[in-house]
Amino acid sequence: MGLFNSPKKLKKIPSDLVSYIQIETEAIRDSNDKMMISSYCLSKLDTVNWYLELLETGSEKYIVPQSKAHLEMVRDQLMECHKNIMSVKIARPGERPVLDIKYPKGYEG
Repeated sequence: MGLFNSPKKLKKIPSDLVSYIQIETEAIRDSNDKMMISSYCLSKLDTVNWYLELLETGSEKYIVPQSKAHLEMVRDQLMECHKNIMSVKIARPGERPVLDIKYPKGYEG
């Protein structure tokens, strides 16, 4: 009977999560990229907030593998990441040049 009542250990929030989101934010090229990374960021933010809620309520059903201070730091970083994602401006397809060649500085070709 005791086996079924043991608390479930939750997955750790990866230490490279914020870095991954920041790198993907820099690689946003279109609205699809923006939506994908925004959704991913918000889902991770929901998870962090849920972990924090479990710690605050003292849940005996789950074991949160990280401290409240660490989770609060990750939450703040994720909120900043989402703000940065939403500030990325995307050029509409009709406004982009057909050929956008990047010449080296000083090239007068």
